[in-house]
Amino acid sequence: MPTPESPLDADSEASTFLHELRVSAMATEFVILLPHATSGRQLDQALSALQTVQAMEQQLSIYQAGSDVSRINAVAGEPVRVCQDVVDVLLKAAELAEKTSGAFDVTAGPLIEAWGFTRRRGRKPSAEEIERARSLVDWRNVQVDASQRTVRLAKPGMQVNLGAIGKGFAIDHVCDQLTQLGVEHFLVHGGNSTLAARGNSDGDASAGSSKGWVVGVQHPSRPEHRLGTILLQDASMSTSGPGKQFFHFRGKRFGHVIDPRSGWPAGDLESLTVLAPTAAESDALATGWFVEGQEIAMQAADAMCRPLYCIRSSDRQGGVEVLFAGGAEWAG
Repeated sequence: MPTPESPLDADSEASTFLHELRVSAMATEFVILLPHATSGRQLDQALSALQTVQAMEQQLSIYQAGSDVSRINAVAGEPVRVCQDVVDVLLKAAELAEKTSGAFDVTAGPLIEAWGFTRRRGRKPSAEEIERARSLVDWRNVQVDASQRTVRLAKPGMQVNLGAIGKGFAIDHVCDQLTQLGVEHFLVHGGNSTLAARGNSDGDASAGSSKGWVVGVQHPSRPEHRLGTILLQDASMSTSGPGKQFFHFRGKRFGHVIDPRSGWPAGDLESLTVLAPTAAESDALATGWFVEGQEIAMQAADAMCRPLYCIRSSDRQGGVEVLFAGGAEWAG
């Protein structure tokens, strides 16, 4: 999981510090970090931008009974008029589902539910349950009419769950608002798993200033241990992996990241971190490429020029090793 580092790790000047703003939404905390030189007016504007995430949650979350997404799911098979944000995120989701050969799929909800991860109570479903759920999963059956602003799920029982792209989409929205307000230097993250950075952590765009934001990548099972740091500037970054969401059954570990194509928990990696131009893209690619596995993920990252850090089990000290693709490297 990526974590913003203290600026003192990147800059020895003790006078460097950050303003931190936060709100709770989408079952996590969204945070904006801004350089110490940020004006009071811009801090107020940043907080207003951040608070829009709470309004977006009211339309994107399956846990909000009246949200657009919940209404889509409730009447699967019928068209539902939705807000523009839902249209935009579903069109983006379709684009990224195609790029990952369906490994990222916003209709995977029935499978997540079958495995008990919707309520964070993992269980091993029967083969019949898996097949029944899998028959309801196919991103191509999400019919979006952008001109009419309607969404229809082709089969009754289908579900849309934006858990693997919604936070990234919301972060992009906050970034766009901040940029329009003239705020040049900031970092936004949602629960640390997805973040976006603009400008520099010291707020100085002149030659000789720090370039970007120093972000640490944690060990997948020892979060207090940092594997390395990335210098992030005008880009987004996401991490995917089972983390603490897994269960054991008959001696085997099953993580919460489900392959929507097979219906089974996926991943030959411990975790995966990817950089992309937008947070929605990095969010979805992290999930899709974790599902596809190391070999395909690294090939795709090279082809798309997306810096990728694959963390897999190893006999080396620390128990893991990091594989790089797409031009990825550690800072320093």
